[in-house]
Order: sequence, then structure tokens, then C-alpha cells
Amino acid sequence: MKTIKIYVPLSFILGLIFTSCQTKTQAPKVKEAEPEVAIIEEISPKLTDVNAVFKSQITEVYQAYNQLKDALVASDSALAVIGANAVLTNLNKVDMGLLTQPEAHQVWMTEKPLLAKTLNELIKSTTLESQRALFLQISNNMINLIENFGTSEKVMVQFCPMADDFKGGFWLSKDSAIKNPYFGSKMMTCGSTKKIVNP
Repeated sequence: MKTIKIYVPLSFILGLIFTSCQTKTQAPKVKEAEPEVAIIEEISPKLTDVNAVFKSQITEVYQAYNQLKDALVASDSALAVIGANAVLTNLNKVDMGLLTQPEAHQVWMTEKPLLAKTLNELIKSTTLESQRALFLQISNNMINLIENFGTSEKVMVQFCPMADDFKGGFWLSKDSAIKNPYFGSKMMTCGSTKKIVNP
């Protein structure tokens, strides 16, 4: 019987081995998860036909609130007391007599006493920790006022999931950039904008 010899180039054999190894060791391609897109809800004030002067007075309360918020961002306890005093002063200037709707009266009579009480507590407080805990409630009352009455400018409602022992905490801001009043420089950018309240 005749033996037939077939000569195969070495480079061809090595190529087959290399290709085979590559096929076995390559990890299967996994589709990368797409980054989550933050959903920001844009809302208008719940109450319509709010007196323009009343709305401007609420705007002044909000502007003073921003002084308080900025003091806590800067971790400045003394400035926070000054800011809280400014909020309380402007709050007491608001003329409830300008409201004509029963629902508007109800919102104001619910939120104003709670807000005044917590502001007075913050004014007497001496530690950043207690001021930040009180600011959480102040912010909730302010959010209710602004979502109902509005102001003369856009207002950002922002949220930090780590505030209040991981229960989370909201605050209001003029800017979309996150400057966290609950942690200051420790976690300055922790949080996100959840809502925009239009004028």
C-alpha cells in the first residue's frame, strides 16, 4: 500500500491552534447597561389666582430661606441662625388677608404656624447637627407653601437619599447644581433635582 504524505505548512497549523484558543477563552459579549436618566418633574403651583402681592411676599420668604440653606451648605452655625431669623421676619410680614380662596387659607393656616415654630427652635439651637435636623422640617413646610402658592421664579426641589439617617431629605434651591445643606463639604454633591416648580 502506498503512503501518501501531505505537507501542511507549520504556519497554517499554528494559525488553527491560535484561532481555536481564542474562540474558547473569549468571554461572551454582554450588553452594557445604559445609564439611568434622571426624571425631573416640572409642575405649576396647585392654587390658581393667587394674589400677586401675596406671591411676592412668599418669594421674599423663599429668598431668606436660601440664606439659611447656604449657611448650612457652608456649615456655618452662626449664619444659619441669622438666616432663620430672616425667614421668620419675612414669614411674619405675609398678609393672609390677600388670600380669597378657602383652600388657600387652609394651606397657609396649616403651614405657617409649623414653619414659625421650627424656625424659632433653630434660632435657639447651637449645633449644626440640630440645625440640620430642624432644617429638614423647615424645608418640608416651605415645599408645601411653594408647591401650592408658587413664587416669582423657578424653584428646584432637591433630594439627598442619605439625609436623616438614610430616610432622605428634601430642600429647595435656586440652582440646578447640587449643594447639600445636610452634609456640606463632607458630601457636597450628594443628591439630585426631583422637581421644578414653575412661577
